[in-house]
Amino acid sequence: MNRGVVLWVDLSDAQPPELGKTRPAVVLSNSVQNASLGTIVVVPLSSQAPEIWPLRVEVAFGAGKQKSFAVVPGIRQVRKSRLRQPLGRLSGTDLARLNEAVRTYLSD
Repeated sequence: MNRGVVLWVDLSDAQPPELGKTRPAVVLSNSVQNASLGTIVVVPLSSQAPEIWPLRVEVAFGAGKQKSFAVVPGIRQVRKSRLRQPLGRLSGTDLARLNEAVRTYLSD
């Protein structure tokens, strides 16, 4: 599983304010580790606007460049068995913006 890929992920068993159900998510963990580990780190996507920096970052993916919002506080580790079909990939620009938002969110 490559970093920056958007795919359906089963996030069930979540409790509010965690994002649950099966929803699109961006693979955030690096491709080398993803190949050897049984889990990956994802950031769930939502259709709920607007962008709220750095908590919610607008991104686009797929052939039609579908717009969504990466919900940075929803970052989580998931088993690969929760992964479903791929939907597309973020552009280099969108992935860089997401990386910056995650760094800002996780730093002091």
